[in-house]
Amino acid sequence: MKRIVPGLVSAILSLAIAAASAQNGPAAPPMFPAGTAPAYTPPAGFTPPAQAPASGQEVGGATSTSRAVDNFVPVTDAMLRNPDPSDWLMLRGNYQGWGFNKLAQINKSNVKRLQLVWARMMEPGINQAAPLIYKGVMYLPNPNDVIQAIDAASGDVLWQYRRRLPAQEEMHNNAWGQRKRSIFLWHDKIYTTTRDNAVVALDARTGKEVWQVSRGGDLFATNTSGPIVVDGVVLAGSNCQEAPFACYVDANDAESGKLLWRNELIPRPGQPGDETWAGKPYAERWITGVWGPLIYDPATNVLYYGSTGIGPASETQRNMPGATMAGTNTRWAVEPRTGRILWRRQVLPQDNWDQECTFEMMPITTSVHPDARAAGMMAVGTDAAGKRNTLTGIPCKTSIMWSLDAANGDFLWAKSTVPQNLVDHIDNKGQVFVNQSLLMRDMNATYHICPTYAGGRNWPFSAYNPAVNVMYVQLQNLCADMKVRTDNIPSRPNNQYNTTSKMSVADGKRNIGRIDAISVETGKTLWSWETPASNYSPILATAGGVLFNGGMDRYFRAFDQSNGKPLWQTRLGSQIFGTPVTFRVKNRQYVAVTAGGGYNSGAAAAAPNADQPSGGNMVYVFALPE
Repeated sequence: MKRIVPGLVSAILSLAIAAASAQNGPAAPPMFPAGTAPAYTPPAGFTPPAQAPASGQEVGGATSTSRAVDNFVPVTDAMLRNPDPSDWLMLRGNYQGWGFNKLAQINKSNVKRLQLVWARMMEPGINQAAPLIYKGVMYLPNPNDVIQAIDAASGDVLWQYRRRLPAQEEMHNNAWGQRKRSIFLWHDKIYTTTRDNAVVALDARTGKEVWQVSRGGDLFATNTSGPIVVDGVVLAGSNCQEAPFACYVDANDAESGKLLWRNELIPRPGQPGDETWAGKPYAERWITGVWGPLIYDPATNVLYYGSTGIGPASETQRNMPGATMAGTNTRWAVEPRTGRILWRRQVLPQDNWDQECTFEMMPITTSVHPDARAAGMMAVGTDAAGKRNTLTGIPCKTSIMWSLDAANGDFLWAKSTVPQNLVDHIDNKGQVFVNQSLLMRDMNATYHICPTYAGGRNWPFSAYNPAVNVMYVQLQNLCADMKVRTDNIPSRPNNQYNTTSKMSVADGKRNIGRIDAISVETGKTLWSWETPASNYSPILATAGGVLFNGGMDRYFRAFDQSNGKPLWQTRLGSQIFGTPVTFRVKNRQYVAVTAGGGYNSGAAAAAPNADQPSGGNMVYVFALPE
């Protein structure tokens, strides 16, 4: 395989090194909490908020402008429903989360000629960003709420917005929200959710703040994935990974910021599902959030999202033996305008291992003929065959792939991908039975679990090519020896899952990084590619028959979609965690990716011989020679 590193001159690498920094069920009505959460004062609990505040915070942002975006054309709902392949208008290219683009100028025969066109430094911090491109302008989210408008062909900055954030101590030293995976364009505004848990609208022409609204949470709640906008409604999940309460999904009016609805994730006492919490006081039902992407199906006008688990991980430490915990690790289908819950399905009860089921599942219309003999197939539904509108993907770190009926959540099929021992079996109705021997009931025992909290998959997004009806998923072959921490009892929210873990390459495997191509119709794995270090980066698929994916070993690679054969690779300055995107300006197709990495230490430790430096955040843009 030929390795090409055009344009990565020593000056660029020197800049990267110099800038490196420490990186470290039945339908139900919506639920409306109120007010902001009071500060956590252990050991007493508290009642989380019952409604979100409607007023803006006393913080804001400053914009520096070299020049405004010329001749800006508002982004319409029609554009968002049928994106121009020249643009990349949202996190995954379309509302459905496919990560696919119809451009084919770069294809399997010429991708080996890709060269660097431009690169520029980004803000320090954990860098998992997806650039947006609209009519030749790149809108680039940087860590810690810096957003830039950049000429996408030259790399010249047009304007920059920098949010004034509270001090680290005021944000309880919570580092999760420094990530800024995505922003959203709608009409003439850019929408973002911030580290200090506000939703903000910026003028897309100038970067100047139009409005901002606090989402509450007393600076415990934060955001890693950004919002989406559907028909004038700003929809966003939230991250409560160190919060003394559970999070929510809410909706704001895109023009005014007015709160429209808010859905809690965890039942309150007396609500349906409360009986599954073993009498746990509501004030101790914390950490659950929706920090993964929100997925929308324009064809049916349904919003989909998934929730995470709870802390501490051990049900013994929670004092909740056998509790399945309704609302955790659950897939939700919701009306975006009203918040009305259409259906919900729990895909992992009794989570003791931080398996966070918040990752994307994609609406896909397909013939469904699951192959019960396919490798890894765990269960097939009783009435699974035929053409269906499905919701298909890998929602949890367990890396079990699911296909559900998108209209009602009925079970179609589920298959295991990477080595896993957490789920014992799934029945033909989709009910999950976990491995009881791995529930962390013994506070002194060490449990060998596969996968680990780093995930058989984690947040890096899968891609789907509708032309071939195949999903391409980024995976990790990882196991861990996990033990409950006994030095933090009683556990507090900022202890998170309150476990220690030593990761290793999965049983029977030699490599950590992996991509699988899986038929959405049958569930068969068509090919699998592996590499020693984790390829902890989202996947991009194009009509040119090429996949793009980055890795912790600093390689940015292109693959043949039909067989997984690597076609091209170049080595960047640091770990690649960002989302690859593609776009076209003046008939030239480009591919862009952000790099710098900064957080997947367990996977890095499991591959000690790989060269995996983090920091030196940059955006890199490639194209074929002119």
